[in-house]
Amino acid sequence: MSRLDELKNQYPELNMTVFDMMKRLDTSKTYKYLPLMCKIFGKRFNPKEMFHKDEIPQLMLEVQAGLMNKGISTNDLTNNQMYYLLNYVSEHVPVDTFQTLNEFMRYMDKGHIENTDVTSYKDIESVRGAITLASMKELTKDLEGQVIKEFEDEKWVILRPLTFSASAKYGASTRWCTTYQREKNYFEKYWRKGILVYFINKKTGYKFAGYKGLSGDTEFSFWNSEDTRVDYLDVEADDYLFPIVRKIFKSNSTNKNLCSDEIQQQVHKECIDQYGKIMAIEFDENTVQSMTIPIEEQPEEPMGYENEIRELRPQITNVPTMRA
Repeated sequence: MSRLDELKNQYPELNMTVFDMMKRLDTSKTYKYLPLMCKIFGKRFNPKEMFHKDEIPQLMLEVQAGLMNKGISTNDLTNNQMYYLLNYVSEHVPVDTFQTLNEFMRYMDKGHIENTDVTSYKDIESVRGAITLASMKELTKDLEGQVIKEFEDEKWVILRPLTFSASAKYGASTRWCTTYQREKNYFEKYWRKGILVYFINKKTGYKFAGYKGLSGDTEFSFWNSEDTRVDYLDVEADDYLFPIVRKIFKSNSTNKNLCSDEIQQQVHKECIDQYGKIMAIEFDENTVQSMTIPIEEQPEEPMGYENEIRELRPQITNVPTMRA
């Protein structure tokens, strides 16, 4: 039995096709109604049935780009298969899951992952932990100069990111909006308005973030790597960290206040200038039509727009939620 056959037997919930569904929908014993169902359901995933022929070439370029940007090979796939596959994964799998898995495979191929037994990873959180440990090996001295380390011992490092570059690197593999490449202005907002802190377990790669608003902002919150707001009692922090955490959040200085003029200029260039350029591009219709924006960096578009025709465009599921 091949490895694929073994996995199909091990995970029968993943070994289902549209045909399997239609067979169960057919009440006859001879699959009498199956041809009709194929016509009905087949149209839903046949671009020729849903789009004008003049739209199809550009449409399929977008579909193929959407799959490739997720790291999914399109070799030997027909247009119909690509269209169906993009619809399916966009509906059921968060964009950041593909990003995390691709990052994990990249680090594994580079030999930066210590635990090479892929079968030992139990969930996406354990994969994120491995990525964190691998990414920290790539940190440069220049990047370390773009953070304030509030505390560090053999197990934990607690830091304030001072630039978006540092935030993206130390927050790698999380869903925090402060690492969101498309909208770096989210980082700038937290950096400017309050105390933004990352907590990283150097042994497991586990991470959580904390934020306290200053200057009239009353938010005080903690966030896990999934960008879900949690109570501090629910994070996996050692007890001895609590007084350290209290001391950090008693500060009256925002992350911006801790930056030199040079670092502040860098953040302005990374976040504000860059965001303005993106907005200018998006309002330039000629430019938009002549460029392909990576799918994972596209703004969210609600399902059902344009008479539900463009459902092929994946919804962004890692919408920033760590907001003031």
